[in-house]
Amino acid sequence: MPPMSIPTLRSAIEHLPSVDTRRLRTQKYMAYAVLIPLNLTLIHLFSNYIRNFWWLYPLIALRPVVDFVEMTSILVFGLVRYLRPTPPKVPETPESFAYLLCCYNETYEELMVSLESLAAQKSVEDHKKVILVVCDGRVSTKGMTKTTAAHLIEDIIERPTSIRMSDAYTSWDGASMKIELVKGEFRGVPIVCLVKNENRGKRDGVTLMRSFLYKFNQRKSNPELAMFGPNLFAELCGFLESLSIQNVDYVVGIDTDTRFDDKCVSNLIQTVREGDRIIGVSGFIRPDPTDVSSFSPAYIYQNAEYMVGQYRRRLRQSLTSERVTCLPGCCQLLRVEDSTCGDDITKKFGYYPKEKDGLFRTIQSMMSEDRDHICLVLSENPDVKTRLCLSAKAYTVAPTKFSVFLSQRRRWTLGPLTSDSLLFCRKYTGWTERLAAFGSVLTWIIGPSLFFARYQSQLDARTILVLIFIETYRKFWDTLTIFMCAQSLKDAVQLAVGVLLYYRVGPIIGQMTQMYTLFKMDDFRWGKTRIAVAHK
Repeated sequence: MPPMSIPTLRSAIEHLPSVDTRRLRTQKYMAYAVLIPLNLTLIHLFSNYIRNFWWLYPLIALRPVVDFVEMTSILVFGLVRYLRPTPPKVPETPESFAYLLCCYNETYEELMVSLESLAAQKSVEDHKKVILVVCDGRVSTKGMTKTTAAHLIEDIIERPTSIRMSDAYTSWDGASMKIELVKGEFRGVPIVCLVKNENRGKRDGVTLMRSFLYKFNQRKSNPELAMFGPNLFAELCGFLESLSIQNVDYVVGIDTDTRFDDKCVSNLIQTVREGDRIIGVSGFIRPDPTDVSSFSPAYIYQNAEYMVGQYRRRLRQSLTSERVTCLPGCCQLLRVEDSTCGDDITKKFGYYPKEKDGLFRTIQSMMSEDRDHICLVLSENPDVKTRLCLSAKAYTVAPTKFSVFLSQRRRWTLGPLTSDSLLFCRKYTGWTERLAAFGSVLTWIIGPSLFFARYQSQLDARTILVLIFIETYRKFWDTLTIFMCAQSLKDAVQLAVGVLLYYRVGPIIGQMTQMYTLFKMDDFRWGKTRIAVAHK
């Protein structure tokens, strides 16, 4: 058998779909054919701004107006929520929940940081809980002496027992999967680890386990097993029943580069208890300062970027419509029910790209699975709610190399673009969210023209006054969020410096990210974020 080429090997390790690359490349060039002339035309129109005022003023004002509406909504609805808080409904019997951690080629240290933060959670001692780990294949990264799976089985899980299965389940691409199921404990918390013989991606893993938890709750009615083989389903059910878990109420998602604050899960549970139709809660995510310099430009910038992003659109969604459109997989709680984990949503979320699919549909399936999932849930269920819990803090590893940063932001850009496009078009989207989604997509489309055009000297006094007012209002809001977010004087200084850096270089970094995203629009690899080495 001839050796595999580097691109072919990389595709096999990362498990990329067999897409029609020529079709996707053609559609990418078609996007260029629209975006480039459009932005060049706008730059030309901006050269005579006064003459084209009524065409161009809405484009200039849209993003600032959306920011103004969002910040004002937060102040008004936040005050109402403060004066009239919703008390959580505490059940007589504490809920049972499962932690869900998906891993790929993380190191021993990365695994331990995440797992130890789960074992150290406070105020959840009365809850029955279990850790579910899905390990995608047997791979490692440069410098690792063992695969991630080997570390889990040999070094991390205490008193492990394992069983190997063929035809354990059917993956999202229709393949029959061989797995090794390892059961044991970690720091006194029961843990079960499903090691796939081949990588099938995070979306496959979360679909599998969410579906299992839903069907576990329905097991007495003999539900159709769908993607599960009977042996795997029976083994997992037996393990949970041996822990006296009869029903799993919540699934708490965490990424392997993330650690939870010791009250994170308790605060997530308190928030979801505020209403029966709250089906999901996002924590407040910040870059982890543990392994980086406290005042390195990369950390300072991303620290402010994370804060600004969550304290604007996400907080506004939580306070107004109570329909947060992104519950990051690194810190989320989902209620295990039909709307989040049932067969219908699982089928739509677990759609595997086909060769006939276009660029938009392929991006939707391959990028930002956490945002895609919750947007599907919200679009199919107009009565459900999702929330942001600022007191549920989680710390994630932020990129320190610019190439890795661009690779990460490419995925974070393409996925939300498809989600926002769908949100704008869907029936049950509120007017504020529809405006925000439209503003995000339009600003991205015409971003280059707004960045490169030199029209500021042509602005009339009234327009300048309006823009200065909104900019001052935005700075006031960001200063206010620093005081709300900071946990110490040092943290406040870091955030303040970061916000200034964000104002200064944010537009430049945004344009560099957009150019990189456009260039790599039809590339569905993880890029430089996770370089893997396969093992048999």
